[in-house]
Amino acid sequence: MRKVCLCLFLVLTGLLGSGHSRNVLQTTAQDAGHTAESVVQQDEPAQRAAGVTFALAKHFQDNMVLQRAPERANIYGFSPDIGKKIIAQMNTPSKQYDYTTVVTAGSTAGVGVWKITLDPLNAGVTVTIKVVSDRGTLNLKNVIFGDVWICSGQSNMQFTVPQMIGADKELADAHNYPNIRLMSVSLKKSTTPLDDLIYIDEAWTPPNNDSLGHGEWTYFSAVCWLYGKQIHKTMGVPVGLVASVWGGTPVEAWSSPDSLRKCGVIKREVDSAEEEESNLDSDEKSRSRRQDYPQANSILWNSMIHPLLGMTIRGAIWYQGESDAFDYRRDNYNCTFPGMIADWREKFSQVSQQTNPQFPFGFVQLAPFNRHPPVITVGYPDIRWHQTADYGYVPNPKMPKVFMAVALDLPHFNSTYGAIHPMHKLDVGARLALGGLAVAYNQKVVYQGPFPKSGYFSSLGYVLDYGSTWTLDVRSQDLFEFFCEPKNGGAGKWVATWRTALNSTSITFDTKVCGGDQRIRGLRYDWLTTPCYFKKCAVYSTVNSLPAPPFVFKANPGENEVKFSGPFGDGRLEF
Repeated sequence: MRKVCLCLFLVLTGLLGSGHSRNVLQTTAQDAGHTAESVVQQDEPAQRAAGVTFALAKHFQDNMVLQRAPERANIYGFSPDIGKKIIAQMNTPSKQYDYTTVVTAGSTAGVGVWKITLDPLNAGVTVTIKVVSDRGTLNLKNVIFGDVWICSGQSNMQFTVPQMIGADKELADAHNYPNIRLMSVSLKKSTTPLDDLIYIDEAWTPPNNDSLGHGEWTYFSAVCWLYGKQIHKTMGVPVGLVASVWGGTPVEAWSSPDSLRKCGVIKREVDSAEEEESNLDSDEKSRSRRQDYPQANSILWNSMIHPLLGMTIRGAIWYQGESDAFDYRRDNYNCTFPGMIADWREKFSQVSQQTNPQFPFGFVQLAPFNRHPPVITVGYPDIRWHQTADYGYVPNPKMPKVFMAVALDLPHFNSTYGAIHPMHKLDVGARLALGGLAVAYNQKVVYQGPFPKSGYFSSLGYVLDYGSTWTLDVRSQDLFEFFCEPKNGGAGKWVATWRTALNSTSITFDTKVCGGDQRIRGLRYDWLTTPCYFKKCAVYSTVNSLPAPPFVFKANPGENEVKFSGPFGDGRLEF
């Protein structure tokens, strides 16, 4: 029977826990090979042990960012000399810190591991680090303390700076931000959890024309860069950005077995793009023939997230969901996505013993991809709702310390890379950064678009009141629908309505669209794959021009109201 473990990092932390695959240790890029399609299978213990050298884990490099105080950053690595002493030294411009640890046995015979937890240092402190054993000395230079953010997801997060509108300006400006550091994880997959990254495409580096603009679908992620740049500019702290992304992948590939089990997700061994191609546009299909789209459960969690768990991080951002929108996975996304967030938090905290167990997590609510019209009301609308655990907004009771950028008003039908990949990443990055500043950094900024507070019937029609939090900017009278149900109990349907009155906090809608033999039993907004043209959806906030997120509320049989939790207190829609 296969031994269950959280792999090597359980030894690093002294935790008693369990994962569900044996450990695999990859020691060098040359050993791993460098092809996007490679899959690491379980090696024999003797083969794994034979490859162990005295080394840092691959993501500890010159020029990197380590997490600033109050958290304490970890550094760690491998050695065959179990029981031997490791000495480390960290030098700041004004002080030397000395550390001693011992190599302990890992989960594989002959594979030793070591870890050092550094003293907490303030943002902007630059250090050198030296780690010494009987086998030699490891050096890290030009390391700076700041905030470390992981950026993950599928192709719209993989989408690089050279592909975005405004790329020339971003690339020309890149050299002005030497205290933003970038790293890109290679596209590798594994059937078992790994202790070390297989390969790194882009080693830690400050931004420049090549490191930020290397090429299409390579590095560096546009959304990750734009988010990190705005955080850096506003907060004045160094920022480390770790891009671990792979286009065309479902949330299940990035989730641990523990997380998926809680959502009743069965083991998925298929790892081919063929069955997915029917759901992709022509550009995605073309890319799928050049590059595999991993689909199997946990296959990227194993290789591209699990090796990072020992790092101390500030938070994570995410852009994904397109690959879950068209099949059985769609209806489970309200469990798998919030579940993945909770599981990442738990495991980063447990393994590092330093990362905040409620670290901030931001995501992009799906942008449109098909031309408006046709009218498509399943798939993307469902995923957008499920991205919020069916609350319609974040943070919420099921998703604390989570923020999102609404992008359903940013279609780009003529995108060079297919309509599923809008090139308008500047708006996405700006909106996501507002959420990060509010949730992660407690800045007093408006980061959420309008969300309903109450709804009721009046002599003018049905009044939807957004409360006093927002002043509304209404740009269209479309996109709201009533659920009209026959009074005799037959099947109901959604029917478009339009406004009859408007003020700064509420919109009134025509109720006659349901007809005299029907009654209104629900209300929904922006429930389309592509609800509007560019920045022309119906409801925005006047501050920061933030679009209202989509929602759907429908009364249960025998009830005449819907009560719900809102971002600023409980809400109620009367029907």
